[in-house]
Amino acid sequence: MKFLLLSNVNMQPLARLMKPHEVVCGTYNSLLANLSTRGSIATAEEVSHLLCLFDTDALMGDALYGAGAADQCDMLLTAFDDFCARHPEKVIITNTFCTGSNRPFGLADFTHRQSLKSLECSLNARLAQVARARPNLLVIDIEPLFRRYGEDALVSNAFWYAGRIRYTGRMFALLADTISQALAAYTHRSRKVLVLDLDNTLWGGIVGEAGPRGIELSEDGNGRCFRDFQRALKAIQRTGVLLAIASKNNAADVDEVFDANPMMILRREDFAAMRVNWQSKVESIQEIAKELGLGIDSFVFIDDNPVERGAVQKFLPEVAVPEFPDRIENLQSWFMRDIAPAYLSKYAITAEDASKTEQYQAKAAREKLAASFDLEGYLAELGIECNIRVDDRSRVVRAAQMTQKTNQYNLTSRRYDVADLARFVDSVEHAVLMLDYRDRFGDEGAVGLAIVDTAEGRIDTLLMSCRVIGRKVEQRLLDKAVELCRERGLRKIVGEYIPTPKNGMAASFYADNGFTLRQASANGAVIYERVIDER
Repeated sequence: MKFLLLSNVNMQPLARLMKPHEVVCGTYNSLLANLSTRGSIATAEEVSHLLCLFDTDALMGDALYGAGAADQCDMLLTAFDDFCARHPEKVIITNTFCTGSNRPFGLADFTHRQSLKSLECSLNARLAQVARARPNLLVIDIEPLFRRYGEDALVSNAFWYAGRIRYTGRMFALLADTISQALAAYTHRSRKVLVLDLDNTLWGGIVGEAGPRGIELSEDGNGRCFRDFQRALKAIQRTGVLLAIASKNNAADVDEVFDANPMMILRREDFAAMRVNWQSKVESIQEIAKELGLGIDSFVFIDDNPVERGAVQKFLPEVAVPEFPDRIENLQSWFMRDIAPAYLSKYAITAEDASKTEQYQAKAAREKLAASFDLEGYLAELGIECNIRVDDRSRVVRAAQMTQKTNQYNLTSRRYDVADLARFVDSVEHAVLMLDYRDRFGDEGAVGLAIVDTAEGRIDTLLMSCRVIGRKVEQRLLDKAVELCRERGLRKIVGEYIPTPKNGMAASFYADNGFTLRQASANGAVIYERVIDER
């Protein structure tokens, strides 16, 4: 993985902050030229990522002073669109248009026909349009950095006039952190589950002492701090993050809070799992992980008690355990500014993300039903319906999520980003199959994925979400892959199993579905083959 840093100003100080990535700087003010010129350094095969970080004021030219059009801004938008289309294999990271605070028209800028603010908004709307059309364009919004830390702290006039360096060291450090977070979100390396304590975390006070209605939870004072924190948690839950509770409490007291306290923003149905008892938080988190079928390395734990945090850090080091804020009035902003971006960020939110909690609640209901049925009767009772879509470009974000996040039933565990999936979808030699699932408990959305090399008759990737394992839907995905290879006139299809510490349950998939062993490697990887009947 090699990064090329391009800009219209001097951005070299950023390169050394981007470790462990290898970053090479293009020549000064070569951003537009490199994007627009075929055969430029930006098109080199070894360059996987382009950091195209531009300074809006410099790019505006005379338009910054209300004289002339922002031609270079228009050219940059066109260049982004064209380059992303020509090079779907490369990931391009850029920033939003963000002008400085100087306004040539002063107070009149807001309504002036050449308003700088209006122009900035228009350019960003067009940039968003390009990003929606080109999944390999990753955009970071830099305006919140200026709002939080202030322009005077992040911009240096001295550096600018001495060496065309716009930013201070503080801004370069913030940019490096923001880019790292954006890349983690883009490649779906963010965490899935947020486990929360209750007393003095989700509300103020101890419910066992103050009572369900006496806890601090209101629209004033400290109570407002906790209520706003719950609002923030509700917002993050809508992006697909699962909320869970691990609390040392009497279950009846907690039930009464949910039932009788009108100030609760979060309801029972907002939580994918709850452990309210007197056992250790370590045991509760382990039980929640088992219930959800997720690794604890995808968990974040928030608790006001340093002893509880310390125990989880010691015995479950894979769990992220951030420090709790010293002042309760900072709780909501701490979570939204520091915790959510660092651990829970999403670059794009799919329909499956928005209904994630309901999906896991339905999973629990299915498991309860399964306990009283034999397998065949259970599957018949579910009323399973599946739909397989082939090469649906609108689903590449979800497909990339699945390759990055699915571990247990993943035959090869190959990881692909959005640009990779877009390239597979557009290739005439590949087919991307996505299986949508629903049953009488609800719609699970996309739960299965296969990437098939239809030129060679080879299944590159086949995976299923843990939510539907055991319901015999993976065979439907395999049948579709075989059908596509048959339509191409192929007589054989090849499948591969590459073992990992987590995917042992999938080891016999090909052997169980009519494939014969063709080759076994010393590292445990196995290649299977099956003759395709002509029908």
